[in-house]
Amino acid sequence: MWAAKAWNALRALDSYTQAAREGFNGGFYQHCTSDRPGAVNWPLKQFAPAESDTTMNRWGAERIFAVPEDVDPSGRKEMQAHLKLGSKGSTSPRIYFLDDTEGITGRVIVGYIGPHLTNTKTN
Repeated sequence: MWAAKAWNALRALDSYTQAAREGFNGGFYQHCTSDRPGAVNWPLKQFAPAESDTTMNRWGAERIFAVPEDVDPSGRKEMQAHLKLGSKGSTSPRIYFLDDTEGITGRVIVGYIGPHLTNTKTN
């Protein structure tokens, strides 16, 4: 089930990237609320554009992922935006990404697909 949701999430990110290349004016949130023909959207309840300050202050290092050196010379960048693939149990997988559609790559960069990272609700 999570693999199918991950595929749909990646399709939505790809759809957004394509829309941005074609001049769509807005971010991923706006993409998911649009009714453009052919757009692949993602449920807004399963999208988080950022983490809480507490989460970032305590566990922000877990949210630094590899990116092309064109994006950051260090080859690493913080990613807070994420898609929720599940919400049951301790796994609750997530996809963390960086929206670089207006940057040098013109793409969305996926940094992480996997189990839920540490936050204030983690046991």
